[in-house]
Amino acid sequence: MNRNQIRIAIVGVGNCACNLVQGIKYYKINKAKSTGLMHRVMGGFDISDIEIVAAFDIAEGKVGQDLSTAIFVSPNCTEKIIDIPPSGVIVQKGPVLDGWGPHFEGHIKISEMPECNIEYVLKTNRVDAIVVMLPTGSTKACYTYVEAALNLGIGVVNGIPVLISHDENIVKLAEMNHASIIGDDFKSQIGGTILHNTLCSLLKNRGVEISNSYQLNYAGNMDFLNLQTTRGNEKHKSKKRGVLAGCDELDLSIGVSYIENQNDIKTCRIWIEGENFASCPITLECKLTVVDSANSSGVIVDAIRCIAIAKKLKIYGRLEAPSAYYMKSPYKQIENSIALEEIEKLLETAKNEYSNC
Repeated sequence: MNRNQIRIAIVGVGNCACNLVQGIKYYKINKAKSTGLMHRVMGGFDISDIEIVAAFDIAEGKVGQDLSTAIFVSPNCTEKIIDIPPSGVIVQKGPVLDGWGPHFEGHIKISEMPECNIEYVLKTNRVDAIVVMLPTGSTKACYTYVEAALNLGIGVVNGIPVLISHDENIVKLAEMNHASIIGDDFKSQIGGTILHNTLCSLLKNRGVEISNSYQLNYAGNMDFLNLQTTRGNEKHKSKKRGVLAGCDELDLSIGVSYIENQNDIKTCRIWIEGENFASCPITLECKLTVVDSANSSGVIVDAIRCIAIAKKLKIYGRLEAPSAYYMKSPYKQIENSIALEEIEKLLETAKNEYSNC
């Protein structure tokens, strides 16, 4: 057995899970390849050390299936990267709670299989960390999985805009059971939030006074369908928090649209207007097109390894720097460059600790 193995459970077998499963397999096969990774190795953990050992969903066609099959079941629509052999990981039915809404009618049918005991599944599979990839707005469901994990001393990476890392009771639970939390709401590897924030910071540092800005996003996956409802309100707030992190308050609008035939291809358009020298007008416009689910995978694999490193270093509770760098809505907003410096210090500490063992 690989002593560095990080055993994870994924909560929600959607497009993000599909890309993550394929991506981990891709890098396991291509051991010398680091293209597309922020870190091939982090604190002694290679990306190939990540092993998905459990998965939860509620959808008919996914529940009860091997994970290698479930990740390609409709309405998943992300790109196929690589063939995935049977994994032996059977998707378990989790509690429905608020993880489903009527707007999913015709796209997702709830499985009639019985709900599993989450803690039993996590414990028997010796899970080290869970990754929450539920639909935005799944507050009760998110808390149910997070509390189950923390009760067992299992780390949490929360990828949705439910602010569990802001909840002091949750943080205390993590500390008490020697677990850590990275949250909340994935900040894409190269997405609208990080790009918009970087552009605003650049203009500010170059003396430009920004008067207003907007960001438009569109794609055809279930995430964007979900964001058309009132569930999208928290996502909009989260994106605003991420864009404005370290920047001055400004007149900012963010829009999200569902365009079915775009599948998992997301397009982001950013517009920024302001004044530079002698109040002369300046405008900046850019367009970014990405595979939406791949944008989260590049962040997830680093966040998972930060959880594992924290466990080895006996650091428990809220992980501030990783949360600020990998998430849109951390408890504490830290400028990206400073957060990255803190993460690199953590990796150096881990390296020194391991060398002394």
